Amino acid sequence: EGPDYVFQPPFDMAATYQESSASTPIFFVLFPGVDPTGWVEDLGKSFNITLERGMFVNISMGQGQEKPAEATLERMSDKGGWVMLQNLHLMQSWLPSLERKLEVCSMNAHQDFRCFISAEPPGFSYMKNIPESLLQSCIKVANEAPSDLKSNISRAWAAFDKERLECLLAEKEPDGSAPDLVNAFKGCLFGLCFFHSVMLGRIKYGQQGWSRKYSFNVGDLTICGDVLEAYLRKSKTIVPWQDLRYVFGEIMYGGHITDFWDRLVDNNYLAIIMKEDLLEGAELGPGFPAPSPEGLTYQGYNDYVTANLPE
Repeated sequence: EGPDYVFQPPFDMAATYQESSASTPIFFVLFPGVDPTGWVEDLGKSFNITLERGMFVNISMGQGQEKPAEATLERMSDKGGWVMLQNLHLMQSWLPSLERKLEVCSMNAHQDFRCFISAEPPGFSYMKNIPESLLQSCIKVANEAPSDLKSNISRAWAAFDKERLECLLAEKEPDGSAPDLVNAFKGCLFGLCFFHSVMLGRIKYGQQGWSRKYSFNVGDLTICGDVLEAYLRKSKTIVPWQDLRYVFGEIMYGGHITDFWDRLVDNNYLAIIMKEDLLEGAELGPGFPAPSPEGLTYQGYNDYVTANLPE
């Protein structure tokens, strides 16, 4: 249907994994601000495949990493572990050897063995930096940040879960005398996701959006979520809006920004979004007021975005 071509749902790593096999690697195309490492690590934890157990190895490819990578592929294919080889675009002369090694390992590989590889796309459409035969043998994942606000908010919100939304539930006093930190956290977190989405959305306008290219990513968003939780736990009585704006705008997202005017835009967004009115239905955009956090569930926020933002 029409919306399927416009609205981009959050990336589902588990569904991608279901399509893979011991003989079918997963190839991630790297875009600015996109790091697949977290997706693979989180999925691995759900299968008890972790670095601590020696079942997951992450190798950032570069000069001298060829032999260790080949030895790791052989070892993990025997024991059923996962291997992640990053930045293969830096190793173009070695890729034919990698392709052959993957073929040999897959012949007698453990059924739980998986290989994840990543590389940046070439600078121009007529250039090639990965052998076509290697690409054809992989499941390709090109999870570039969407350009529309609705998809970006949904993707940002998906970086958290229901349990995270209720992380401050234990901070409330039994007699109810303490402020409702849960609602404050929910409201501020949604405002943070909206801010993150607007920051990404400006990228599509080129130098009219941002004077330089900045790699804002989900890691910035999740760390800001951690900061928000820590500040609310510490304050207990009020939301420290000024402190939050400074950390988000000058340190986290501002840490990427090098241009004065871009930093001014960044801080103005926060001044408009991250304020007391956010918890009282402030208008985030034309006809799009901030949802009231009172009684709104995790899925309720998704439904609110779907119902109140155009396709």
